[in-house]
Amino acid sequence: MIRIKGHTAVYGEVWYEEELPRDSGVDIVLYRQRETPSADARTTTFLTMVTDLSAEADAIAEKFGKDCRYKIRRADTKDGLRMEFITDPESRLDEFQAFYDAFAAQKSVAPCYRQWLLAACKARQLVLTSACRNGEALVWHAYLTSGKAAWLQYTGSCFRNKENDYRALVGRANRWLHWKEMLQFKEMGITRYDWGGLFEDESVPENAGINKFKKDFGGQQVRTYDYTLPVTLKGRIWLPLRDAWRRRNSALS
Repeated sequence: MIRIKGHTAVYGEVWYEEELPRDSGVDIVLYRQRETPSADARTTTFLTMVTDLSAEADAIAEKFGKDCRYKIRRADTKDGLRMEFITDPESRLDEFQAFYDAFAAQKSVAPCYRQWLLAACKARQLVLTSACRNGEALVWHAYLTSGKAAWLQYTGSCFRNKENDYRALVGRANRWLHWKEMLQFKEMGITRYDWGGLFEDESVPENAGINKFKKDFGGQQVRTYDYTLPVTLKGRIWLPLRDAWRRRNSALS
């Protein structure tokens, strides 16, 4: 369980089929990526894509698109890439955050959530990976692990305003890194490689492009459910107040 102390309450994130520990010390539990919805809580439906790592490596790669396989093969044989697979990443968080936040600024999206990263480290559920060439990081990924599942939480690559050759290199490095991660997670006994969600609305070209990239790896689209439940008196009092405050801010914006 990932435990995060908020201003008013303590939150616990419980992923996939993990159960809330006894004496968890949290006021509110956030259930993530469950197979079934909850009848007792407001549930958010989630669309994601999953690659089954229980198959043989060749069978996994066979489902990749032809262009995807070519780019991975070229990256592996000609681009001189090196992967870092970091299972004890706390000492590398500053490096990851600087890279990802620069990417986020270029994309006009939210920076990474430092408190969550630290909590995931403490729970030993965070894995960081990178693809480097000549000492330069081209791509960084961050994964949440739970049981036999790995969830892609963050992915960043800074190639905007670069020459076409460099952009192409980063694109190959990103595909190559995903494949190398699959193999490494497979060795660790992880069978569910979760791509961290798909966009429901593909009318925005960038969303469609991200979905296309993920789908090119041949995974299966699945529906999952997120929901939040209070577990203490403080949680039962605070949760509706928090939700009302969020709805008010959303309406004002």
